[in-house]
Amino acid sequence: MTRPRVTIHNTASVDGKVTGFPADLGLYYKIAGRVSHDAVLTGSGTLLAAAAAQGIDLTGEDREFGAPNPRDDSRPWLVIVDSGGRLTRLDWLRGQPFWRDVLVLCTERTPPAHLQRLRRHDVPHLVLGADHVDLPAALNALAVDHHVRAVRVDAGGTLNGQLLHHQLVDEISIVVAPFVAAASGSGSVGLVVPGRDGPAIPLTPPGVEVLRDGHLWLRYGVAAG
Repeated sequence: MTRPRVTIHNTASVDGKVTGFPADLGLYYKIAGRVSHDAVLTGSGTLLAAAAAQGIDLTGEDREFGAPNPRDDSRPWLVIVDSGGRLTRLDWLRGQPFWRDVLVLCTERTPPAHLQRLRRHDVPHLVLGADHVDLPAALNALAVDHHVRAVRVDAGGTLNGQLLHHQLVDEISIVVAPFVAAASGSGSVGLVVPGRDGPAIPLTPPGVEVLRDGHLWLRYGVAAG
């Protein structure tokens, strides 16, 4: 099956947590721009948290988005895993200058009212899988139908874990922050939430770059399974 190259990109504390410490988002996105990608893959939970942090009201209907972006738009897609139909408004994302448009990944259990909402607002979407998004099929569709050659994953531990479980990751890119999140006692979560029990995943020796203020950029290749 054809699929794009997939890189998990995140910022983490020295003890491997992605929350519970003051993240340097400017540095994170600066490095993210150096990770080759034609699409950014994320989960609805990550975007719901972003909306809450920015005070974005997700109630009501989307505003009119306007004409679809031209096919030769070179900006990346924003691809959202949302089988539960949790992200009910998308105009605040579709109007951003960073992406050509959003593409929502749904399943057969996605509420029909949500699918109708996506169709009503001409939101590109795919129905892939019964209960959970079929990630191999989604990546295949990105490669074949949307000519995506490289995907950067900006997501939490659950989606990261599912991609690793299905052997769909080629590289892990981590901006390591000079903090120990566990010391904060804030219930911080890890870079990867394992989908199922299984053996440890071997990684190739990393590339290392020293960044500002004690940060490091590590890039590990994921050994073929």
